[in-house]
Amino acid sequence: MDKIREIPFLSKEVKKIWDVWNLQGCILLSLSLQVSLLLASFRKKCTSKLLRGLIWSAYLLADWIAAVAIGIITKSQVDTCDPKGNKDLLAFWASFLLLHLGGPDTITSFALEDNEFWVRHLVGLIVQVLAAACCLYLTLQNKFLVPTVLVFVVGTIKFGERTCALYLASLDHFGETVLPKPVAGPDYEETVAIHTSMRSVAVPTTQEVVVPIRPSIGDAHKDPKFTVKGNTKESLNDVQLLQEAYYLFESFKRLIVGFLLSSKDRELSRDFFLKRTYTSAFQLIEYELSFMYEVLHTKVIVVRHKIGYTLRLVSFCATIVALVSFFSVEKKEFTKFDIDLTYALFSGAIFLDIISVFMLIFSDWTLIAFNNTNIWSRFIAAVIMKGGRWSGSVSQYNMIKNCLDERPEWVFTLAGYLGVGGILGRIKIVYFSSSEAVTEELKYFIFKQLRLKSLKANNRRDGMEACSQRGDWALLLNLNYQKLKWSIGDYQYAESVLLWHIATELYYAESGTEQCPDCPHGYGRQATQRACDSDNRLKLCDFCESNARRSICKLVSDYMFYLLVMQHPMMAPVLGNWHIVFQDTCAEAKRFFRKHLVKDHKEACKEITDVEAKFRSAAVKGSKSKSVLFDACMLAKQLKKSEADPWKLMSRVWVELLSYASIKCRPIIHAQQPSRGGELMTFTWLLMNHLGLGTQFYELENQAGTKMVADK
Repeated sequence: MDKIREIPFLSKEVKKIWDVWNLQGCILLSLSLQVSLLLASFRKKCTSKLLRGLIWSAYLLADWIAAVAIGIITKSQVDTCDPKGNKDLLAFWASFLLLHLGGPDTITSFALEDNEFWVRHLVGLIVQVLAAACCLYLTLQNKFLVPTVLVFVVGTIKFGERTCALYLASLDHFGETVLPKPVAGPDYEETVAIHTSMRSVAVPTTQEVVVPIRPSIGDAHKDPKFTVKGNTKESLNDVQLLQEAYYLFESFKRLIVGFLLSSKDRELSRDFFLKRTYTSAFQLIEYELSFMYEVLHTKVIVVRHKIGYTLRLVSFCATIVALVSFFSVEKKEFTKFDIDLTYALFSGAIFLDIISVFMLIFSDWTLIAFNNTNIWSRFIAAVIMKGGRWSGSVSQYNMIKNCLDERPEWVFTLAGYLGVGGILGRIKIVYFSSSEAVTEELKYFIFKQLRLKSLKANNRRDGMEACSQRGDWALLLNLNYQKLKWSIGDYQYAESVLLWHIATELYYAESGTEQCPDCPHGYGRQATQRACDSDNRLKLCDFCESNARRSICKLVSDYMFYLLVMQHPMMAPVLGNWHIVFQDTCAEAKRFFRKHLVKDHKEACKEITDVEAKFRSAAVKGSKSKSVLFDACMLAKQLKKSEADPWKLMSRVWVELLSYASIKCRPIIHAQQPSRGGELMTFTWLLMNHLGLGTQFYELENQAGTKMVADK
């Protein structure tokens, strides 16, 4: 702070204002940041980069400002120029700043990496508590001693809650919580003795089978006769689905830290999901990911404990008593602004506590703890179940748009010379990319395709084989498999995605959208939801169904391309030589557009399609370039000739490409996505695992426990 006074261009008036109001300014800013962090609860429902940036800034500034303010107070305590009464108030403010360091319930960590720094927060807790205690000790004759001590205790509790929440959400401890209880089994020596005696004396025995029982609702886990059509009606309501999602989360959260689940867990989950409709399946995944977000990024685990409830009651009562005590003390020697600031701190603390109580009551965890048996609980359930728990959208960008957006060209050329071309490219994608709602048709189609695979995957090995397909299974269902298999088998995964993405874009631009002559829907890409019939399947005529598949292909194609260029951590296991292929393809596309004076997207697609692509680029250019631009042109023409409705084949391929990347992505990366508004790829990953199409399962030697019982 002394450095600010040394800045030469600041006037004496500015320096004087800073000297007088620096502490009050820091305290007001700290209080404002605490209130603004309440918005953190919205980040799981929103993909807005502006909102995430504001929350990130507030999250970082909140700790820094509070710590700086405590430092200013500590320094002021040894300054003999300040009157004694002001020191009494400073010690009171230091206790309030401890409360601010504890933060609101809505956010303890911005990213998963923050949880791993719980030791740093523990050290900060010790240092800041000692600093506040030092301020209190230096003013033991404080006229605000009682409210100061009470607020000091409340601040220490809040700060401790946050540190504890960070520790519980750290991967090391989180991994410990998902481990089953240690089982030593029967005593080895005694068992050997019994076994030996039973071998020497023939004792007739029988096997008693102990079948483990899992909590269930209604008849959700009875053995059904599964059909290809699937369930025609959902038997569970929203609250029951939420409760089931909690049981599933408790079992499948082991995936996050890389643990394996038993084949028994796989079968229970698979049987349950095969009986669900597509809407219920996606609801379950949405609820599970919401639980994951709250466990990893909020204080929910700490607060929803018997000790947590007790501490909350103590904290709230202590704050109220401190307010009454402060109100009853004579304060004539203090300025009106300082008194008003103190009351503002009290108001902020009480307001945040009241908000946290409402959030506790109207949360998913309340419905897990209580049954909705009375009118009050049913009202709470109705309020809780109204809101969504993820953004419900996917980011969109495409290759051709990426090449056309680099205008003016001299700016990008200059950025390349300066070595910041990559940064400018990412800014360009953020600016020009868009987002589209995840349509009901897309949800239904994804669930349908994964469900068909799950029906055929009766064991762990079949499930692993099914999720390893990246377009092969979809092509095998087509009569032109031999002609099209090169687009999958001859390329790495990321190359195949780029190839199919450009081919989809070319065919999409060429085919156009036509209005259905008979159906009132008139399906187009902008439509997001259609009426569902009684069996929860989308009721579309053949014409509209083809347009629906066309929309699905475009949506998933642009989404997968966006992930490849912007979400490298998610796609890292499947990137391969993506960067080389992408830059070579972009270079060829830009040269082609300059050559033909292409200015807009529609014209670009037409010019590429008009090229007579008879040979693949590798056959013509050899290994000089990895571009797949005209390979995609050739694929688009083959797809056009393949069958009556090429979109049927293409939609299957795209869902398979999406599911392959989903299962290959590291689980910890998936766990990061709920705090960023959610990703369709994460939904697909968790849905696949629940349908038994994962790689994190192991076979049990015995599906049920057995014990030997001697016949009497």
